[in-house]
Amino acid sequence: MTTDKGRSEWLHQPPDPDPEKDLGYELDCWEVTETRCRGEEHLAFLPSADRLIGDAEFIVAHPDDVCDLFEML
Repeated sequence: MTTDKGRSEWLHQPPDPDPEKDLGYELDCWEVTETRCRGEEHLAFLPSADRLIGDAEFIVAHPDDVCDLFEML
């Protein structure tokens, strides 16, 4: 459930916000590794080597679910 204040803050964000300045995200380079599980190919996304990998700091995705955003421009 969102609060009225939280919703108001969200609505006042620019239509194309800067991830770091406007939203407080910290950008990081992740490594992509190809892996196979039960005969299917998957991609594993891991934080950069100079960061410790926490319990939830990874993504596993099927290659069909991943696209290169630069190719879509």
